[in-house]
Amino acid sequence: MSKLLPNERHDAILATLQREGRVLAVEMAERLNTTEATIRRDLRQLAAQNLCKRIYGGALAPTPASGPVSERLQLSGDEKQALALAARDLVKPGQIIFLDAGSTHLYLADLLPRDQRLTLVTNALSIAGKMLERPGIRTILIGGELDADVGGCVDAKAAQEIDGFHFDMAFIGICAYDPASGFSALNYQDAQFKQRLLTRSGSVAVLCTRDKLNTYAPYTFLPAGRVDYLVTASGEHPQLEQQVIRGGGKVLYSDFPNGD
Repeated sequence: MSKLLPNERHDAILATLQREGRVLAVEMAERLNTTEATIRRDLRQLAAQNLCKRIYGGALAPTPASGPVSERLQLSGDEKQALALAARDLVKPGQIIFLDAGSTHLYLADLLPRDQRLTLVTNALSIAGKMLERPGIRTILIGGELDADVGGCVDAKAAQEIDGFHFDMAFIGICAYDPASGFSALNYQDAQFKQRLLTRSGSVAVLCTRDKLNTYAPYTFLPAGRVDYLVTASGEHPQLEQQVIRGGGKVLYSDFPNGD
């Protein structure tokens, strides 16, 4: 391969990030017939434009889980619906469950059975509003200051209120996953709220769309080995699945086709 111009290298790096979620400088240098120093310089320039996040030895793609819930609902809708269908059977009669703020959980809320004496607790106004259409499910809305980017309440008042519960199952929203750090969030208060939620939950379930794999968000809150139920598309990230299984968790597959 002949030497590429800087903009051609940048395009190649971004294409790899979009396809694989991460790049390693040593591998990219070999692919593009250049030096590691050149690739590291390229990564610094791309990171300055918020097009990637530098990590040791390379870079990760930024998480797509940004913007208000109304916008996120338009992304990967079919995949989120498939995840919700696969997760529905985790809910058992008489349980107290927590649905964390998040667009995927809105799909799950719409599928919850109305004849199983469920109690649903949520910090998301959109999920609570959905329950108005599903009588038969007792719904408790956690209060506090509404964060439009998170799509729910995650302040000190909200965190204090969940201390009054012991949840049989908590469906926890995630913004990004990286094998080295686990699941993370974009918002500091949101990550703190989720960590508090983990202490009140008997079982933890994560519904993970493909676009969050190998991506970056700044506030880690949940190692993969702490997850009791991972719901994802089959074969998308064997390392994540192994981390969950080694921690004693189970992996449930949606019927959404993988990327092959």
